[in-house]
Amino acid sequence: MASNMSCIGITARDPQDFGRRMSLLLERSESAGKWGAHELRVWSDASGASVSFVVSEDGVECATPGFRARSRLQARAARFTSDPDCRFCDPLLVEILDAKGEPFYPLATQLDDLLLTRERVSEGALLELGLCAFARGIEVWTDEAAFLTAQADEEVKFAAESLIPSGLFSPEGEEHPEAAEAFLTGRVLEAGLRENLMTGETFQHAIVRTLGGNYDVLASPRDLGTPLEPGNIIQGEFWLVGRVTSGLTEASRPGMPQRLFRA
Repeated sequence: MASNMSCIGITARDPQDFGRRMSLLLERSESAGKWGAHELRVWSDASGASVSFVVSEDGVECATPGFRARSRLQARAARFTSDPDCRFCDPLLVEILDAKGEPFYPLATQLDDLLLTRERVSEGALLELGLCAFARGIEVWTDEAAFLTAQADEEVKFAAESLIPSGLFSPEGEEHPEAAEAFLTGRVLEAGLRENLMTGETFQHAIVRTLGGNYDVLASPRDLGTPLEPGNIIQGEFWLVGRVTSGLTEASRPGMPQRLFRA
């Protein structure tokens, strides 16, 4: 299973190597703004890949991979839920909307600039989101016909464009915090390999159409037999991270970031 970082061309031999890579990215990052005692610093390059660091006087408290999404989805904000391991990774719960403002499905997504935008997301607000789906496990079929054939003997069948907000479900009888995860099946509209200029490693980027709209999909080439092509059908478990590109309110308390992270 690919790591989130490997989906944007950042791999490491061991924890020490990973720490060195993160330190280098932090050195090359730029300040996106401050909130209270914390600062958001962002490394990004021409490939679209980014890593957002939340930094305090105690050091780095959070590092979130991201990507400059081209896709846009319409949503209605519900609330933030809690991440059990990191307060800077609390998922935002939303409803994905159709063109008439009717809900498709609920979803949880992480925001890579949460430090600066949490206080600017109002419950019930209409938002425009740029969402990225980082592949944690992915299967690929040449086209829809091949996908349907592969499902012929399966008890449970999926549409070629479907999405299950898997992060909102838990096994019966078990407590499970909401997570920014989805089981996504979709059609590749555009695809291409990108090079992370810092590491020299490549990663797969694609625009994928599924139920509710388009998502930017990122994957490690190691998880793909061959690069994705338009017309392919993909399916798998994905981690969701993105940014609110429209619909934020003004800061509700002192500490407005000096310079907002550009969409």
